[in-house]
Amino acid sequence: MKKENIFWGLFFILGGVFLIISRLDILEGFSFLTLFFTILLAAWLIRSIRYIDFGGILFSIAFLCILYDDFLGIERITPWPVLGAAAFGTIGLSMIFKDRVNHEYREGDCFVKRPDGSHFSSSTEEVTDNEFTFSTSFSSSAKYVRSDDFTNAKINCSFGSMKVYFDDAMIQQGNATIYLDVKFGGVDLFIPKTWNVINRACATFGGIDEKNRSVTNGTPTVTLTGDVAFGGVTITYC
Repeated sequence: MKKENIFWGLFFILGGVFLIISRLDILEGFSFLTLFFTILLAAWLIRSIRYIDFGGILFSIAFLCILYDDFLGIERITPWPVLGAAAFGTIGLSMIFKDRVNHEYREGDCFVKRPDGSHFSSSTEEVTDNEFTFSTSFSSSAKYVRSDDFTNAKINCSFGSMKVYFDDAMIQQGNATIYLDVKFGGVDLFIPKTWNVINRACATFGGIDEKNRSVTNGTPTVTLTGDVAFGGVTITYC
């Protein structure tokens, strides 16, 4: 059994114990939800630091600031300013360290170099199907789409980060759809410059940003749908 599975298993068991205790009035004034989200965000922060996941580091800190804004006296910068700062910080750090992290994924290696030269494992996956689903929770991953006739994709990301590369994919039918279900996480989509992207996804306490400039004549068309909540999606045209 993986140590990570043991950790999260114990975490949810303790969560159930604390839930019972909170209803028995054993600890007066005890807030189960506050403790639950604190532990959850702290675990996300620790794991993100371990794997050098900039989005996870900054967004977990941002949500902790929102959770304790009254205690810290920072109500004026929550929630939008601190979430915006986390989003911009994630983009900036990803750009600065792109060659040291993203390039390793592009080589198809399942190990990513740390700045100190050591390595950590990361989940990678490659698909050639026309329709597929990618899912990531409490982890970081890189996905590669090498379909000759891409039509539909569903991307689920919660409490983690995901990079999806479509630059080796082809759209034969003229249209394709990418459904987003992003909650408390970050997704980077690498899209060919010739694709025409239409954004119809709903962002709540989050955002969808674009980097670089697309060069398209209107086809093929990719429609983004779904929901982004407490997270961010970055579209990079390449």
